[in-house]
Amino acid sequence: MVAGLMAFSIRDARLADATALSAMMRQSWRESYRGLMPAHQLDEICEMWLAPRNFKERIADKNAANILAIMDRKIVGHCYALPRENRSVLIGYLYVLESAQGAGIGTTMLNAVLDVFPGTVHLELAVLEKNQSAIGFYKHIGFFEAG
Repeated sequence: MVAGLMAFSIRDARLADATALSAMMRQSWRESYRGLMPAHQLDEICEMWLAPRNFKERIADKNAANILAIMDRKIVGHCYALPRENRSVLIGYLYVLESAQGAGIGTTMLNAVLDVFPGTVHLELAVLEKNQSAIGFYKHIGFFEAG
């Protein structure tokens, strides 16, 4: 896919992606939450929750969707989603590196999640209240705050 001048592709994550995915997510977390939480807290989260072993577990979960965005052979985005009851899907998270934002990657990954879970009638997600960039993105594509 080409959006503007940035070409990207979307594919399912593979176990072999875990280390590169961990590095991308650590970078994205630091970009997304810089100034919203203390650096030491970001470091702790990156070390505890964004380690390659955790991504191996998520990728191995056949009930989940693990969608990657690839640009110039590098992972620049990841969306992790899980099915819920009543044809609902929980978007566990969606991150795109700052350098790749604005190219339609986030929207394309959400559409890929809908392809994984056909018949979905409701998407659910949570966003840190201080993360105005993410809130703006979701509102721009039609989401609304439910509480």
